[in-house]
Amino acid sequence: MKTINELMYYCEEPEPVGAVLLTGEWGCGKTYLIDNELKEALKDKAHVIRISLFGITTIEGIHMAIKQAWISEYNKDKKWTGVVKKAKWGKEIAGKLDFLPEWIRGIATTDWLSFVEIKNVIEEKHVVLVFDDLERCCLDIVDVLGAINDYCENQKFHTIIVANQDKMGISTETSATPIEFEIDTFENGDDTDPAKRTTGKIKYKSQKDADELSYNEIKEKIIHRTVRYIPDYAGIVNTVIEKTKYQDEKYKGFVKECEEGILELFAPDRNTYNESQNSKRPHNIRSLKCAIRDFYRVYAILVEKGFEDIDKRFYSFISYMIAYKANIAKEGYYGTLFSDKEVQELYPAFQNQYMLATVKKWILRGIWDVDALTYEIEVIQSKKKAETPSDIVRTHRIMDVEEEVIIKGFPQVVEMAYAGELSLDEYVHFIQNNCWGRYYNFEFPLSVDWDKVRTGVATVIKSLLDSRKEGQQLHSIIGTESREYFTEDEWNTYQLIAEFQNGNLLMFSNNKNLYIEGMREDAFTAFTACQNKRFNMFDEEMAIVTAEAYAKGDNSTRHQFSGYFNDMWRENILSKDIKPEESLLGFRKLHELMNVQKEGFEKSGKVFAVRHTEDFIKRIDEMIEKLEESETQTE
Repeated sequence: MKTINELMYYCEEPEPVGAVLLTGEWGCGKTYLIDNELKEALKDKAHVIRISLFGITTIEGIHMAIKQAWISEYNKDKKWTGVVKKAKWGKEIAGKLDFLPEWIRGIATTDWLSFVEIKNVIEEKHVVLVFDDLERCCLDIVDVLGAINDYCENQKFHTIIVANQDKMGISTETSATPIEFEIDTFENGDDTDPAKRTTGKIKYKSQKDADELSYNEIKEKIIHRTVRYIPDYAGIVNTVIEKTKYQDEKYKGFVKECEEGILELFAPDRNTYNESQNSKRPHNIRSLKCAIRDFYRVYAILVEKGFEDIDKRFYSFISYMIAYKANIAKEGYYGTLFSDKEVQELYPAFQNQYMLATVKKWILRGIWDVDALTYEIEVIQSKKKAETPSDIVRTHRIMDVEEEVIIKGFPQVVEMAYAGELSLDEYVHFIQNNCWGRYYNFEFPLSVDWDKVRTGVATVIKSLLDSRKEGQQLHSIIGTESREYFTEDEWNTYQLIAEFQNGNLLMFSNNKNLYIEGMREDAFTAFTACQNKRFNMFDEEMAIVTAEAYAKGDNSTRHQFSGYFNDMWRENILSKDIKPEESLLGFRKLHELMNVQKEGFEKSGKVFAVRHTEDFIKRIDEMIEKLEESETQTE
């Protein structure tokens, strides 16, 4: 029997014997079933009133919520519904309720609901009270069920309780906690003899066990029948697809074409699916809606780039999104390695090869990076378009490539690595392929000079720093747990790339350029713009532009200059980011340049300029002293 028919059967009984517990996992459509299907099916026979227990903190709050919902239902077909909203449960609404005694209707107070006694019938149709979100109520569940029981048993309301019983922390097993104790015993009652110590154990029921027993007892008293909601997945998926508001018609058409695939993903054929896995698989409708809505962002870029297999990427995205919201897909010490396996076991439609790393990062961390996504797509497309031996070796894992192609293409890739003509991601791929070669006992056509490879990596990094771009995203990352499989040369080469990617070098380079350009334009603007920026050094180039900016100023500028400079650098030089050795060179260079300017001011008889410069040199010397102390401690 369908769930809706089971509920209708109960609601059409002349008088309830007890309540019905409708249970099912979160987000599977229980509330939708009540608000849409049940209300529609009973519209000519009963008034279905749903009360959410979510967040209610007192039993009185439950009673008030019931009365408000009941009165709203009573007023639904009245001509004065608008008055209800404006009166906010005040005198005007009370005066309109003809079932209340005259003396109550005359009370001008907001707590008049305390006097209201609701009935299980409204205009000859019986009332069905539906209590939703039982497990999310802030009160003790036993107390809540006790309050609900009054309406069902004493006032004869047909009552449905909606809950995810699996999330209520209720266990049917009762355990006893053993407690060890020791007592002193005396033979023949003579307490002059040495006491003998005896150890024993007793068992008592914990408070948890007592609570569970109370829950089971009151559940047996109140719940007449438990109904597990078995969703009509085909109908749910169809409804979600049809009722979703889409950003454009083309995407709507794409989603409709994928309906069968979504249904198979969301609720596969039980004849071919492991039932134990099915019970673990989340079926959250809200998560499905979010996945369909969010994938449009990815879909638009994939279409623009002329991508194929978008449907497979769509199914993998939906699987991952639902799993993430159920706290299955997550990052750990080894990244997503283990959670990805679990997601794939639950959702066979999920294939990691169709899950873009940038999109996965967006789901897990909430970081949407269009540039990184575009770069990743370009890498994938270049891999598909690879035709020459060098392109194939450069973009593929060697175990997936024919041996004769490797022999032809590998030497060219090595030369590209020496010349700095690979992307950082391709360098990581190159390192991994050398490791795979050893694993498979494959002999490459030539050996690699790793010093030259590191020179090539340095060339690429310098180019990125000079261009001030946001950098190349690494999608092939080697975890520290894999360190043992790589040679010292391979690992040191990878570390250059990892340090650039993770060590904020690009940020430091951009901040340095901001400082230099600012000093050339206006020193005080530069100090303001860079005040809270992070730096890893104060080098000679920065020293030169600082001295030049100082020289261009008048006495007013010189007077303030050293203070601004000190405010900016006194914290930076103590930062863990700072490199003492390189910074000492910079500050000593600045000291030297300022001494030259001081001598010039002395020869020109500029008294104030000399004094301002001396103050500035003094502050520079203080920073040099702190950096020297830091360098000594490091050694």
